[in-house]
Amino acid sequence: MVVGSAQSGGQIAEDLVQAGRTVFLATGRVGRLPRMYRGRHISVWLVLSGRMDITRREILEQGPIPGRPLQGALHTISLQSLSAQGVVLLGRLTGVDDGRLSFSDDAEEHVRHADEGSAMVRSLIDEYIARNGINAPRAEPDPAEVIGALLPNPPIRSIDLVARGITTVIWCTGFIGDFGWVRLPDVLDAQGQPLHENGFASVPGVYFAGLPFAISRRSGTILAIEEEAALLADDIRRRLDA
Repeated sequence: MVVGSAQSGGQIAEDLVQAGRTVFLATGRVGRLPRMYRGRHISVWLVLSGRMDITRREILEQGPIPGRPLQGALHTISLQSLSAQGVVLLGRLTGVDDGRLSFSDDAEEHVRHADEGSAMVRSLIDEYIARNGINAPRAEPDPAEVIGALLPNPPIRSIDLVARGITTVIWCTGFIGDFGWVRLPDVLDAQGQPLHENGFASVPGVYFAGLPFAISRRSGTILAIEEEAALLADDIRRRLDA
């Protein structure tokens, strides 16, 4: 049983089913990215088109910060491609009671949401290519995205772990840092997470580096290291010289 269908959940589910395991995947409302599109890695297009430069403030104006989308390391992974390999797609995990797991009936919605997210990104890249007159290959259908989803019929709403022979549950539901050791006023919020602006805490000389979406979509990825490190280093140097 894999719980969570973003990057880790999708990749782990595929690794397990290809190793001959019976895999159940509790899905969520997560976007998806193709690995390659029109001759380039999707990350290259996202950087060139400016999508990775969208700021944290702009993202928050649209609602809660979304999780990282499902993306394969070597090829595109979709919920439907996983189902074609034998992964059993379930809805969101809603409860656990005495060894029995309960699920909502929204796996089909999650497939559709991921499809729409991928289509939106591809459309934005198409617009960027056309606007800048870039000579890029025509879009080709991605096998992982054009295949239909194989969903249990009727949907599985409950699973008894023992009856199904499931001995392992892998939780891929995201994580947050433990900043409990930071004992300074006005540095952490009510959930114990950093209060900051572009990595700068309200307490002078306190910084947070490498946080997801700290400044922009780049934050929390290798793409942000040079920019964010320089920003913090410049402030440290300015303080030392003052």
